[in-house]
Parts: sequence; structure tokens; C-alpha cells
Amino acid sequence: MGKNGLPVIEPPLVEPARRWLKGKRYPWITLLGVDGSGKSTVLAELERALAATAYTGLFVLHRRPQLVFRAATASREGSIEHYGKAPHGRFLSALKLVVIWLDWLVGYFVLVRGRRAQGVLVVADRHSLLDMLVDPLRYRYGGSPRWVEIAIRLLPMPDVVVLLDAPTAVLQSRKQELSAAQTGQLRQNYRQLVQAHPAGYVVDASQSLEQVVADVQHIVVKSWA
Repeated sequence: MGKNGLPVIEPPLVEPARRWLKGKRYPWITLLGVDGSGKSTVLAELERALAATAYTGLFVLHRRPQLVFRAATASREGSIEHYGKAPHGRFLSALKLVVIWLDWLVGYFVLVRGRRAQGVLVVADRHSLLDMLVDPLRYRYGGSPRWVEIAIRLLPMPDVVVLLDAPTAVLQSRKQELSAAQTGQLRQNYRQLVQAHPAGYVVDASQSLEQVVADVQHIVVKSWA
């Protein structure tokens, strides 16, 4: 209220600017999962579900921002040709890691930070650095996992990590690029990663799409509460 008892009407960008200055930003999340877990489908439905929340929109980054070097990104989902190739040597792996790290550093301040202050839910559909810990062959990464861990510690990372998981047989029925043994190993790796995160959640992706979206939405709302 103003001094005269009337409500103060502020321009629409005042509150986002105030949150920016105070460092108060909406959390951002990463959505992980083996191919076939339904990440893309869930994200398509999540934007509609967010209309009933405090978020003002949805912005999705696929694997990484791709601002520094587009060609360094992994192959698109459903076309995982890197699994049939040998990993890079230590030098090329280190170079690729540096490029991806720089991409996330630049991408956070250019694409993520401002949107968080405006109330937009930012989602990393896979996070390439987290993926490199779990599934290095997807990026033909042949360096030490320790290097990736150090890179992660030197970046602003998502506040919440959500894993869409389902029984191996269910995932295999949706995607057949990997063997059942490979899929099972990746599931185990992802679960270990998420369980070690202070705000890590596992969502049963074998449920109906409506229930999976509802579970993810609950996590998103809870993370801001």
C-alpha cells in the first residue's frame, strides 16, 4: 500500500528485477533417464500442467545450451551412433569436456539465470555433464570420471534432479538401440547418481502418462515451496 492508502501498481518487470537483485530465483531442474523413459513426452505435457502453478512458463535445454560449439553435442535421442564407436583418447576427451563446461557456464548466464528470475521453469532434458558420469559412451568420452566431477563442481548446477525410471523390459519395449544388459546397467548408474543428490527424485515412468506428469509437477512445485 502507498502512503495514501492506495495500492502501489508496479511495472510488470519490477518484481523479477527485485528477485534478480536479491539473488532469489526459481529452482531449475534436470530430467534424466534411459532412452525410452518418456522424457520428451513428459515435457510436452508438463508445460500445460504448469499453468496452475506459480511458474510463468517452461524453457527446455536439450543436453546442453549449444552456444559455444554446436558440433560437440551428442547425437539426438533415437540415433545413438556413438555407442558403435570407440571412445576418444584422453586429449580429445579433455578438450570435449572443456567445451561442454564452457557451454554450460556461458549458457547459464545467457539462457538460464534471467529466466529463473522471471519465474520460468528451466529444465535440462538430460544434462550433458551428468550424462557423462553415467553414460560416457554417449559422448565418446574416454577421460577420467574425476575430471567430470570437478567440472560439475565448478558450475551452477540444477537444484533438482529427476530420474524417469521403468523396468528394463518396459524400456526395451519402447527403444531397442541398447541391449537389455546395457539398459539395466544404465538404469543402475542413473539411480546411484540421483540417490546421491540432495534433491534427487525417482519417478516411475511405467505409470500412465498423466500420473508421471503429475508426479513431476508435484516435485517441481515442492522444490519452490
